[in-house]
Amino acid sequence: MRDGAQIILGAGRYIQTPGAAALTGREAKFFADRAIVAAGATAWQIAGQQVEESLRANGVDFLFHPFSGFCSETTVGAIVRDAESFGARLIIGVGGGKCMDTVKLAADRLGVRVITVPTSAATCACYATVCIKYDDTGTPDCNEYCRQPVAAVLVDTDLLARRCPARMLAAGVADAMAKYPEIDFSIRFVKGWDITIMPVSALQVAKSNTDKYFADAANAVLQVADGTLTPVVDDIIFTNLALTGLTSQLSSGSKQLAVAHGLYDAVSKLFKPQRARLLHGEIVSCGIPVQLAVNGYSEEYIEKNVRFLELIGTPTQFSQLGIEPTEENLEQILAFIFDNVGIDEPALQEKIRKNFARVMK
Repeated sequence: MRDGAQIILGAGRYIQTPGAAALTGREAKFFADRAIVAAGATAWQIAGQQVEESLRANGVDFLFHPFSGFCSETTVGAIVRDAESFGARLIIGVGGGKCMDTVKLAADRLGVRVITVPTSAATCACYATVCIKYDDTGTPDCNEYCRQPVAAVLVDTDLLARRCPARMLAAGVADAMAKYPEIDFSIRFVKGWDITIMPVSALQVAKSNTDKYFADAANAVLQVADGTLTPVVDDIIFTNLALTGLTSQLSSGSKQLAVAHGLYDAVSKLFKPQRARLLHGEIVSCGIPVQLAVNGYSEEYIEKNVRFLELIGTPTQFSQLGIEPTEENLEQILAFIFDNVGIDEPALQEKIRKNFARVMK
């Protein structure tokens, strides 16, 4: 039964097209005349000119806020203070997942709207209401949910195909591919989760996304490596951002968390030097074979996934993460995952431990 809580399935507006960054001012004008624009240095180099010119052309006064670090109370608070002092009624984020989550939380704290301009297709953070919070050292802290959807997502496919490394697209594919087995795991094993049409629908969308990746993602990664925007690339960007974001919304974000994303959180806390040089989806990728095996999928299907991940260039072994495949390291990771995900049944713990042998090279 629905309990009266609001259900947010997507962004207010989602615009995906070459040149979408140049629509920022038009979209901003719907909500405010004064805005904070938060972006990291690299993201601003990629999209800053289009965003700035568009805001000025539409009469939107803005204050630039340089973003760096993680989505934490510190970075969220800094944007909130700038917005309050500037009188901004809109927050605009230009960048990757950590920037997206930070601006979403800042806008939520202020009760104003947020527009996202992703410069990476590596996560669905530009679309989803869930925000992954860290402490200032990069250790995952908790998930927070925004009270309102993103007002507008502006996906400039020309920038994502021609100005961003193909590695980012591949990482987004791997991150999204974890959703199908993780949601399946949660439906079957996570206690206290109401099995309504929403997680069941999330599972079906995630399965459809995975099928799309098997069919087209490897070609899309190659085309982005060549700086080419094609219909296939456009489809994979949409799948990484909007369809995976929808999957997150349907499955309530954190409730899709299982072994693969648990591995990401463990590495973020226990192996910070390795985490610093890897993308989110690259770490998640290494946990996918384990998750598939724990779920009881066939060896043929597991091998199909491993071959695919190797084809797009994302890790499938500890050594590719820069982590020594020792029993000591494994036990640290397992202890973190069991505690973080809430896995306390000895038989399930042993099944997970046994199947980590698949990635211990």
